[in-house]
Amino acid sequence: MKKKITFINYVLIFCLLMIMFYQLIFHGSTLPISKILTTTSILPIIMVPYLLDKIFHYQMKEGTQLAYYVFILISLALGSILGLYHKISWFDLLAHFLTGIVSSLAALIILEKVGLLKEERVGFIFFFMLLLGLAVSSCWEFFEFFSDKIFDGDTQFVKSTGVDDTMEDMLIAFLGSILFSGYTCIKMKKDHAYIKKIKKLI
Repeated sequence: MKKKITFINYVLIFCLLMIMFYQLIFHGSTLPISKILTTTSILPIIMVPYLLDKIFHYQMKEGTQLAYYVFILISLALGSILGLYHKISWFDLLAHFLTGIVSSLAALIILEKVGLLKEERVGFIFFFMLLLGLAVSSCWEFFEFFSDKIFDGDTQFVKSTGVDDTMEDMLIAFLGSILFSGYTCIKMKKDHAYIKKIKKLI
């Protein structure tokens, strides 16, 4: 199973690189600078698991890497670079829903790293997972806001929706975080071995 997941991760990395090169080679001359920066951001994003290992000595497990690369493929490569956010009405909400889940998963990794992923701290774990989910979705909206101001864009669709798009994005991300965090913490309370299972995965 481990070898299969590792192989899938390499396939996902290859797909991400191919999407980046395709966009730059065939559309690079007509892309605005903001789109070029978004496209080339694939390179440092792909290297995150490697950098976490080298800088923080955290070796991301294969399953966690799989979730990470699938998320990047959907949210960045397909959504932003290939433009599915504009072509499929619900794709943006899907990406933000996944953001809430991935952010809560990152919270579990942080808690495990600092030794706070314990059964007797389930209430704190739930709160921290939600808090990080909200923080990540907020920071993303901050990024989009400043990006629009600097590059004169409209990634938040302020011109057509006002603040509706921003609030919908944050609410759907929060929903993803609540569902994932709630399910995880309920399982922790019911199954005493569940935390051990989580630690093996992350």
